[in-house]
Amino acid sequence: MLSKRAFFDTAVDTNKYLVAMRTSIQPHNYVNSDGNSQLFLIITHNKQRKRLALGIYVNRRFWDSKKQILKASCKQDNDTNLLIANVKSKANDIQVFYRLSDKLISLENFAHEFTNDLPRGNFVKFFQQVLKERKATISKATHDKELAISRKLETFRPVILFTDIDERFFFEFRNFLAKQKNKRTTRNGNIKIIKKYLRFAQKFGVKLRIDLSDIKAGSTHGNKDYLNPKEVKKCYKYFKSSFIPENQKVALGYFLFGCFTGLRFSDIMQQKRQALKEGSFSFKHVKTGKPQIVKLNKTAKSLLKHCENLFVTKYSNDHTRKLVQSICSFLEINKPVDFHMSRHTFGTNYILLGGDPVKLQILMNHSVITETMGYVHLAEREKDAEADLMDRLI
Repeated sequence: MLSKRAFFDTAVDTNKYLVAMRTSIQPHNYVNSDGNSQLFLIITHNKQRKRLALGIYVNRRFWDSKKQILKASCKQDNDTNLLIANVKSKANDIQVFYRLSDKLISLENFAHEFTNDLPRGNFVKFFQQVLKERKATISKATHDKELAISRKLETFRPVILFTDIDERFFFEFRNFLAKQKNKRTTRNGNIKIIKKYLRFAQKFGVKLRIDLSDIKAGSTHGNKDYLNPKEVKKCYKYFKSSFIPENQKVALGYFLFGCFTGLRFSDIMQQKRQALKEGSFSFKHVKTGKPQIVKLNKTAKSLLKHCENLFVTKYSNDHTRKLVQSICSFLEINKPVDFHMSRHTFGTNYILLGGDPVKLQILMNHSVITETMGYVHLAEREKDAEADLMDRLI
């Protein structure tokens, strides 16, 4: 995790704060075998001096010390000058950031910022860099989800300055997500993660124009769509058919395994076929980190027996979802299918078949019973829907 202390010296010293930090770019005296010298960024501050190697090489004969650029005579020189301009811009951004944040700058802080390249002006780059540094301390599922959100941000607008983040930014980003056909709960979840990374930025000294507590992400708990017993039987019958393509059989096998165990896709994908064939296995939930022991029912075992590639060939969540959606469309199951629907299918049908909510809480690894009771309400609604069929007798 990023160290706040590594970036900022929070001591206040007015005299030192007002001392200007000067930077210049100059070639080293040493000339290599190609006749070129490496450029160094020279920083002076409070009677101290530091040099940072830039990895850019120039011919000293064509160096303009006053303008600190090459006297361009060819495309290569122009390209080198662009690199030099980027160095100057980066150095300036660091100094501006410290001043706007009312933070004391030192040579050590400046060198650390410059070398580690933590973006301070562009929120998109800041998000990506912090996520990269967090990768070792978060689950793969969390990393992949937040990486997808960072890519949405970059598609929405490659450069998002912290100074441009206000209520209108959130309004426009929500509209962008809606046009991308993201569900309301997905949009709300994305906003929640963006707020998290903006708080990271605040911890490292970024000043925002808005109070994040005024931005409401909204509920991330949407409608629990599920397959009713007839629809599950349709899928199971198609899975067992002789004409189903192998890739569809594997994808549908994973989906049905979720329907009969209640496991999330991330938890299903970490299981080994050999362990499952024993009929009972233990694992830690990817999302919660909680341990659980699962005993497979006969139907879950039959899925393994009928598809030799199940838990051998692994698919991504997105690829599995697309295949299952096409299958459900073929079977005339007109519901917005995604893999999490299999978990809701398990919970709802367990209650419909007379299961105990307390036992369901254990099976689904819910931390509180109120989560589980949602499936009781869904089951009651399903019973009411089935009762309406009796009206057809008259």
